[in-house]
Amino acid sequence: MDAIGGTVLLLVGMLAGILIIPFGLPGTIVILASVLIYAILTDFSAGVGVWFFVSLCILTLIAETADNWLTAVGARKFGASTGSMWLSLLGGLSGAIFIGGPLAIVLGPLGPVAGGFAGAFLIVFLYERYKGRDNRQALRAGWGTFLGRAAGIVLKLVIAIAMVVAVAASVFF
Repeated sequence: MDAIGGTVLLLVGMLAGILIIPFGLPGTIVILASVLIYAILTDFSAGVGVWFFVSLCILTLIAETADNWLTAVGARKFGASTGSMWLSLLGGLSGAIFIGGPLAIVLGPLGPVAGGFAGAFLIVFLYERYKGRDNRQALRAGWGTFLGRAAGIVLKLVIAIAMVVAVAASVFF
């Protein structure tokens, strides 16, 4: 693959990485993978050196763990059980797929995003009700999960955008 093909792959990978983050998917890992492919194709010499790549690895690790950590913290702060915190991850992904599809008819590309939030909230609410909590406690736990997930996605987006800007500045300027 030539330099132009590698650059196109890099740009597509970075854009795809940013676009999939609101769906709860690991967008920073997609960005990092596209940078790695570009760096290998250019022998780590065309704007992406080894130390720059290591820095991107650290940012990816922070973004991916903080996303889950903030969801768990939000859930815990609002009274969710440990099981709910883990289920919120599953609920977010399945909500994006199963609830997001029908919502896409009304909301367009935001349907899966809304579905992800709804799925995380719903699974936590139902699990907390199953565990014997009343509606108020279960709603509160679901709300905490929702807020934590939102904070995690925002943080991951900020880090992903920072990664893309840093890579673009390094490669193109």
